[in-house]
Amino acid sequence: MTTNGSTQPTATGTTGAAVSYGDPLYNEIMGFLVEEADLLDHDLLAEWTELLADDLEYLMPVRRTMRRADGRGFDPGMVHFDDDRSSMKTRVRRVLETNTAYSEDPPSRVKRFLSTVLVHETPDQNEYEVMSSVLVTRNRWDNPDFDLIPMERQDLLRRTDAGWRIARRLILIDQTLLGTPNFALFF
Repeated sequence: MTTNGSTQPTATGTTGAAVSYGDPLYNEIMGFLVEEADLLDHDLLAEWTELLADDLEYLMPVRRTMRRADGRGFDPGMVHFDDDRSSMKTRVRRVLETNTAYSEDPPSRVKRFLSTVLVHETPDQNEYEVMSSVLVTRNRWDNPDFDLIPMERQDLLRRTDAGWRIARRLILIDQTLLGTPNFALFF
C-alpha cells in the first residue's frame, strides 16, 4: 500500500484509461468478480485460494476518524490484514482443516454484494486496476440480526494462462468501530 501525505491509501499503480461498461473485457472482469464472490459465499475457500497470484498483496488498513482536511483517515501503521499468498493459504487451512477456528465453526452465513465496479488499464497489458464497492452481510449462530460490513476494494487483477488472478487487494473498510465480533472472513 502506498499513502499520500494525508494517510489516504492509494492504488500502487497508475490509473490508465477506463474500460467501459459493456466492453467484453469489462464483462469478463465482472464475471470473475461475481464467480469469486460465489466461491467465498459458498465457503469454497480452498478453490478461492487458487485465484490468488503468487505475489499477492492483501491489505486492510485500520480506518481512523479524521477532519476532512486531514484525508479519509487510514492509519499508516496499523492494519487488520497484511497477507501474502502463503499466509492466506495458512488462514484457509486453519479454517478448513483444524478444529481451532472457533470464530468460523460453525461457519458464518455470508453474502457479498458488488457494485460500482470501475476498471482501468495499467501499463501492463495483462493487469487491470479494479475498484468496487462491496457490502458483506454476515449472520452467525441463530442470531436474527446481520452484521453489515461495507467497504471499497482496490484490486489489481492479472490475466494469466490459467485465468484471472488477484495480485493485490486493498480493502478500505467504512467503519472505524467494527460492527462484527471478528474478521475471520475473506473479503
